[in-house]
Amino acid sequence: MFKLFSRHWSIPSTVCLLTETVILVGSLGIAFLIRFDGEPERYFAVSEFVLRATAFVAVILCGLYLNGLYDFSSRQSAQQLLVQLSRALAFSAIGLLGVYYVFPAVWTGRGVFAIALMIAALLLTVWRLLLRWILITRFMTERILIVGSDEHAILLAREIMEREHLGYHVVGFVADDPDLQGVSLLNPEVIGTTADALDLAIEYRVNRVVVAQRESRGRVNLDSLLRCKTSGIPVEKGPAYYEQLTGKIMLEDITVKSWLIFSKGFVVSRSVRFMKRILDLVVAVVGLLLAAPIMLVTALAIKIASRGPILYRQERVGRQGRLFNLWKFRSMRSDAESEGEAVWAQEKDPRVTRIGGLIRKFRIDELPQLWNVLVGDMSLVGPRPEREPFVRELIERFPLYEQRLVVRPGITGWAQVRGSYASSFEESNEKLRHDLYYIKNLSILLDLSILASTIRTVLVGKGAR
Repeated sequence: MFKLFSRHWSIPSTVCLLTETVILVGSLGIAFLIRFDGEPERYFAVSEFVLRATAFVAVILCGLYLNGLYDFSSRQSAQQLLVQLSRALAFSAIGLLGVYYVFPAVWTGRGVFAIALMIAALLLTVWRLLLRWILITRFMTERILIVGSDEHAILLAREIMEREHLGYHVVGFVADDPDLQGVSLLNPEVIGTTADALDLAIEYRVNRVVVAQRESRGRVNLDSLLRCKTSGIPVEKGPAYYEQLTGKIMLEDITVKSWLIFSKGFVVSRSVRFMKRILDLVVAVVGLLLAAPIMLVTALAIKIASRGPILYRQERVGRQGRLFNLWKFRSMRSDAESEGEAVWAQEKDPRVTRIGGLIRKFRIDELPQLWNVLVGDMSLVGPRPEREPFVRELIERFPLYEQRLVVRPGITGWAQVRGSYASSFEESNEKLRHDLYYIKNLSILLDLSILASTIRTVLVGKGAR
């Protein structure tokens, strides 16, 4: 895995990003050589090529990302891949023309642009089909040996097995209990004891050893694990690897709040808070101005389509437990909570109106929350704010839930781009894993990464419930 912008990227995503950067730079370079008879240096300086290549690569990579080509969460057929890649390149070409119009200094010329785009399209297609074959044949796989046999080890193994199509594979477990030898805990089985860890790692061509036993002190052969490490095989703690793999915190490993105190992260500096607030103010002001026409049309559509107010005001819990009024365009019937009790939103909620379903799909209903950001109730990025009755019960059930309140809630967040909206207390606990990861790793770069993911989510119409 590769860490960038305070988040971990899977093996295919990392390899794709690096390889496709080289492909795009090479495509533009070849196009210049073809267009200028092998002597482009006679017509412009190297610095000009670097500037033009930066714009060319950045726009196309953004096009690939926004069209979901760095999302390997599910397998695709070759036909689906080609359709997605064609759409991404078409959007990228339009985007490049827009960039060239606004910034003429990065314009490559019509001939170079056409040649570079054709070469890039050909090479990217061949590369993506090759990568798909590599993933299917498991040629590029991280082979993992798990130390432990308790519920933590099984939980980690299950998460890894769900990502086998991303290049992760559990070769087996090691445990010192003689009764467990050869027993299948999931599909992988216990293949030996911790004393044999190095021999097993060599035999099964292991790339990483993960210690997932909750109480490892006195139960694990540390000398054997040290031999693995000094032999060049990385050895990691289960919770840390779980965090890298899933973008969540392993709550099962947190028994006391001292874990939060002594673990790395969970510190938001004043400078980060200041920059985050500046980003909020700039985007909120610009967003409200640009979205004004859309908001006007939405307001008219809501008024015409159903009875009730255009805007919906609901009390939510903000930073440090402070209550505030969250604003949204009304997407449900005006009698959605006629009994006066807070009700979880459900998938395909029958209370949603026809217009409401459309604006929720593209998150237009949340545009008024830019006002909440402007006045300081919310941030652009952060844990989604919940209603007070839900928060009280969630804190009682899951004491660490209170830690979500140390930062401003957000319009979007890590839990939203990585998971789904919670419609029960159990799903809220799963969402808490993501929110704690965000708070632990909070940075401006992570916020920008989440905003980019949100734009991609909105473009493909995966809106809120």
